[in-house]
Amino acid sequence: MRDSTVRETTGILLNRFTIILPLLLLILVTSCTLDICSGTRPILKIGLIAPFEGVGRPLGYEALQGVKLAISQWNARGEPGGYMVELVALDDSNNAQEARLQAEELAVDPAVLGVIAGWSAETAGAVVPILTQRGLATVLPWSVSPTLANSERGIIMIAAHQGQIAQSLVEHLPNVVSSCNVGIVGDEQAIASYTEHLPPCARRIAPPAALHHDALQAWAASLFREHPSSLEALILVLDPISGGELVRAVRKTGWSGSLFGAADLGGTQLVDVAGEWAEGAIIASPAPSGADLPSDSGEHQTFLTLLPPRAVLAYDATHVLLTAIERNIAQEGRPSRKGIIATLPRVQAEGLTGTIAFDANGRRLHPLVWLYRIEDDRYPGVLIKQVEM
Repeated sequence: MRDSTVRETTGILLNRFTIILPLLLLILVTSCTLDICSGTRPILKIGLIAPFEGVGRPLGYEALQGVKLAISQWNARGEPGGYMVELVALDDSNNAQEARLQAEELAVDPAVLGVIAGWSAETAGAVVPILTQRGLATVLPWSVSPTLANSERGIIMIAAHQGQIAQSLVEHLPNVVSSCNVGIVGDEQAIASYTEHLPPCARRIAPPAALHHDALQAWAASLFREHPSSLEALILVLDPISGGELVRAVRKTGWSGSLFGAADLGGTQLVDVAGEWAEGAIIASPAPSGADLPSDSGEHQTFLTLLPPRAVLAYDATHVLLTAIERNIAQEGRPSRKGIIATLPRVQAEGLTGTIAFDANGRRLHPLVWLYRIEDDRYPGVLIKQVEM
C-alpha cells in the first residue's frame, strides 16, 4: 500500500513538473527575446493609477489586464523606438485622496513619461490637476467629465465622456418607456449630464445616505408608495456595489419597471451584489466586451475575446500613449515629457474600439457607446446596440 502511495505521489509530482517546466522555459525564452537578459535596451516607464485594493479591486485588475497585454506586444516588437517599456502600477483604492498621492509619486520619477489614470469621476478630478502641474501626459481611459480634457497640457480622453453616455441612454428611453415616467438616482453632480437631456417632468431622486439593508428597503418602499404608477424606469448613476444594493431593494418591493445604468454601474460587482435582480438592466458602456470585438482584431484575437470592457479601454489607452512616445522618439531621438505632451493629442491610431483621434480640446472624435442588457447574471451581458456619438 505504501509503495503504491509513493508511486502515485511521485507520478503527480512528475506530471506537475512536466507542466511547470515548459512554462518556466517559455518565460525565460520570452524574457531573453525581449532583451531583458542582455540588458541592451534602454528603459522607459509609464504609470497606471487604478484601484487594486478595497471594493474597487476587481475594476483595477480588469484595467491591468489590458495595459499589460499592450505593453507585452510593444516590447515583443522592440518598440517604441528600441526602448523597453516598464509599468509602474499604483493603487488609488478608488479614492480621490489616494489618487492624488499616487499621482505625486509618479511625477517625481523622471523615467515615467506618461500616465493612464481616472477610472472614476472622483479619481480623474483628483489626478488631473497634479499631473498637469507636473508636466505628465495623461490618458483618461473611462467616462468622466469632458472638462478635464486639455490638449495643450497633454490630457486626452479616449472614451465617450459622461455627457455622451447620458445622451445615449436618454435617446434609448423612448424605445422602452415615456421619458416623463423616468426617475434618475444619484447625487446632483453625478446626474447633471442627464438632467440636460431629460425633460423637466423626469424625477430626480437622491439615493439614501445609508446603504444598509433596512434603510434601503424603507427607502425603496416609500419611493413606490409615493409614485405607484408614474415610475416606469430608473436610471442609476452609481457605482456597481451601491447600484447593486439599490437594485435588490427596489426589485424586492415588487416593482418590475426598467432599469438603466450609467457607465460606472457596469461591472461584475453589480451582478455579484444584485444577483438575479439585475436581470434585464441596460448598461451604457464606453467600451465593448472583448467577445464583441470585430473578428479581425489581430493575432491575439482569441485572448482579446476574454477581456472585459475596462481592459479593452486600458489596452487602447496604452496603445495610444506608446504611439505618442514612439513618435516623440522618432522626432527628437529620445523621449521627453514635454515632447510627449505635444505629440499625444495629435495621435491617430487604430484601437480595439475603432479609430482613435482627438478634437482641439483633447476629447475623442466620434466615440462609440455600447448598450448592453444583463442576462443570465452576467456582465456585460448581451450587446443590444452600438451608438456613434
